[in-house]
Amino acid sequence: MAKNIIDADHVTIRFNLANEKVNNLKEYAIKMAKHELMFQEFFALKDVSLHVKKGEAWGLIGTNGSGKSTLLKTIAGILKPYTGKVKVRGRIAPLIELGAGFDQELTARENIFLNGAVLGHSREFMEEHFDEIVEFADLEKFLDSPIKNYSSGMKARLGFSVATMVDSEILIVDEVLSVGDYQFRKKCNERMEEMLSGGTTLLYVSHNIDSVKNLCTHALWLDHGDVIMAGDAREVCDAYNSRQEQIVRVVKKEKEVKKAQKKGNKYDYLVVGSGLFGSVFAREAYQAGKRCLVIDKRDHLGGNIYTEKISNIDVHKYGAHIFHTSNKEVWNYVNQFAEFNNYINSPVAVYKDELYNLPFNMNTFSKLWGLRTPAEVQEKIRQQIAELNITEPKNLEEQALSLAGRDVYEKLVKGYTEKQWGRDCKDLPSFIIKRLPLRFTYDNNYFNDRYQGIPEGGYTKIILELLDGIDVKLNTDYKTFIKENGQTFDKVIYTGPIDEYFDYCLGHLEYRSVRFETEELDMPNYQGNAVVNYTDREVPYTRIIEHKHFEFGQQPTTIISREYSAEWKPGMEPYYPVNDEKNNALFEKYRELAAKEPNVIFGGRLGNYKYYNMDQVIEAAFELVKQELKRKVIVETNEAVPEV
Repeated sequence: MAKNIIDADHVTIRFNLANEKVNNLKEYAIKMAKHELMFQEFFALKDVSLHVKKGEAWGLIGTNGSGKSTLLKTIAGILKPYTGKVKVRGRIAPLIELGAGFDQELTARENIFLNGAVLGHSREFMEEHFDEIVEFADLEKFLDSPIKNYSSGMKARLGFSVATMVDSEILIVDEVLSVGDYQFRKKCNERMEEMLSGGTTLLYVSHNIDSVKNLCTHALWLDHGDVIMAGDAREVCDAYNSRQEQIVRVVKKEKEVKKAQKKGNKYDYLVVGSGLFGSVFAREAYQAGKRCLVIDKRDHLGGNIYTEKISNIDVHKYGAHIFHTSNKEVWNYVNQFAEFNNYINSPVAVYKDELYNLPFNMNTFSKLWGLRTPAEVQEKIRQQIAELNITEPKNLEEQALSLAGRDVYEKLVKGYTEKQWGRDCKDLPSFIIKRLPLRFTYDNNYFNDRYQGIPEGGYTKIILELLDGIDVKLNTDYKTFIKENGQTFDKVIYTGPIDEYFDYCLGHLEYRSVRFETEELDMPNYQGNAVVNYTDREVPYTRIIEHKHFEFGQQPTTIISREYSAEWKPGMEPYYPVNDEKNNALFEKYRELAAKEPNVIFGGRLGNYKYYNMDQVIEAAFELVKQELKRKVIVETNEAVPEV
């Protein structure tokens, strides 16, 4: 296996943004000494990894502010990671800011030698290559003119010529050629293709997606510092273009919303968040004749159930979502908006080199101990529990041991739980595990619910159907919106974090977050199952999701996502509330504030600081419809829907 020429491992770049203006150095020093200088943390890159082999050509794509240039500067050594490591094994030609080493008062002739010195070349080396540089830049007539009189295109030509006069092992190009004329851009592309054919490795940033497709074999898609997708350049670029087209359609709808607002049209409800809770309520309010506006801070609908079609595979962008319920009304409700398949969740667990079925059932126990009957297994577990003699569990480890014995705990609970919570099981409270699902049947169906499946075409289709005809605004922060549009709605349905609504006045509620590494693989089948858990703590991720298996896909390639559990920090996406005694007490205080808030209703996972399954979210929305709209949800029965 070839050694990587570039390894960027879990790189985070943090900048401190001043919250106030400081007019001079003296004022800065005084405020710093008095601890009055306040900064806001801004994460330009969030736990980004990139591994590049020699000779590969990688394109970095994303909208402005996504972190592309920051990553290149970090690899080039211009920026130092806040966390993570970067290892580069080769000489770099950085075309990030061409001419950054130029002196505006010096001539082009003088700047060639100056820029060469900045790049580490001797004067003798520069004299040897001087004519070659001038000829490529096509600036013979202007050699003795000051750089300050050059156009931006002329400066770029000179900078590119100096930077690429030697075939470096790594070429870093950051949208620097857009200022040149057509003929020069053509020469530059030919020079880069020549370098690539000679084994040079390329990192290339451009907003011209077609040029990334033509020049690069691989691509990395960044969005606000997060990796969205990495893999084959054409597949990643097509997925990016698809997302941008969706955004354009939504923006067009948003313009229509603004026109309506200017005319003085008022909404009955402002729904903050386009996840299941907000979307179900908005749909039912719309059906009841109410006007609703749904806003979301993200650039897509659906919250965490958002699915995106990549290479004809519906990718669960925020982790696996498997719909299951015993509530027939809820099941019939969602089937109005999508056709559900008969997917049965049967995950497997990997512990070191051993493979086990989940949930813990007779297949699991047979693999563990070679036992065949429920009576034998129950006796084995009883013996292990008795040997431990734990009467009052003091922590999660003792609680799990007292429920399932040592073997199940050590191989299938301990490592996975410690990765999820980021701490040793001995340091976690016992109430986190109230019971363990021990089943004494040969049944790998993870859920006991009567109805189960995945919507064909993904969950985004359901959200689009729910919000059909309803005004929507994406990329919209609630606080910013109400400052400008405070009189355009009667009530608010708020599904964001309740502590954020109150500006964290009582402190931050705690969450666990999840980071995803998604990549497309040139193979039809990677792991043979949609969900594979890794219960050994030494494996850094908790599980791998292979998305095509949710819908029994037969596509020629496959897409996988590795999930890494992480401690939540401001700026990250909160996933799982930490419902311990301390956080629940803090939430109760926030709920008291919420009760006094006029015309604002808090709901959903973040608004109620509670983990919900999808069916529970819909049930909660139904209850709000009943209380707020004084009507029952009308469900069209679909008797053809199969039961599990």
